[in-house]
Amino acid sequence: MALPWLALIETWAVARLIRSPTFNRAVHRAYRKINRLPPNEPQNGLGRTGPSTFDHFTDELKTQLRELTWRKRPPKQ
Repeated sequence: MALPWLALIETWAVARLIRSPTFNRAVHRAYRKINRLPPNEPQNGLGRTGPSTFDHFTDELKTQLRELTWRKRPPKQ
């Protein structure tokens, strides 16, 4: 009598576990370790390499401000 409910709960728990990012990360790490593959992500930075989008944005703003402030204004008539 309780068997269908247990099967339903088990199915829900397994589905939730499979969708979990933490579980997937652990499976990928184990797979890479078993097959002796190099790590997919750098140790620090969580996979980010190079400057971030915010760094590019601030560099672009600095460049635009520099060009704006050093531009010669036309003489007033």
